[in-house]
Order: sequence, then structure tokens, then C-alpha cells
Amino acid sequence: MNRQLSFEALNTLSQLSITGLVNKNIKIHNRRTSIRLEPEMWSALHEIAEQEGCSIHELCSAVEDVREDNTSFTAALRVFLMLYYKSNVVKQSLKM
Repeated sequence: MNRQLSFEALNTLSQLSITGLVNKNIKIHNRRTSIRLEPEMWSALHEIAEQEGCSIHELCSAVEDVREDNTSFTAALRVFLMLYYKSNVVKQSLKM
């Protein structure tokens, strides 16, 4: 089945700038490490930490606690960010 993206989705994609990965140092359970994420992912991480009233270090530690052994930390973090926003979209649609 060949499905096309909606006009709205295509418009959103066209507005995204293709940017490189940004390397930053974080602490996971007081252990310093560096991770590389897209600037949009860093923005999302900071936004979620602010909404949840915690630091990005605490948020990353929580993701590390539930990460599967066979999954890289950055992959787990990206999935967490996507699921967090997806759950908020579902909550908003249920309120309507």
C-alpha cells in the first residue's frame, strides 16, 4: 500500500533544517558521559525536563534505568522523547 504523507506533515518536514549532531556532556547517576543528538532533540529534552520539574541529568538517569541492555542510550533517549510527546498528543485529543 502506497500512502502519502499529509500536506501538514510535509509542510512540517520542509520547515525542519537539516542540522548536524551536537555533542554535550551530561551526568547519568553522577557519571559523566557525552551524547550526540540533533539540536531539536536537545531542545525537546530541555523542554520536558522543565515541564517535569527536573534536570536533564535526572531525566537521562531515568531513561538509563529503563533502557534495555541491547539498546544504545541515545536510541532509548530518542524513543523516550518521541513517546513523551506522543502521549501528550493523545492526552490533548482526549480532552477535545
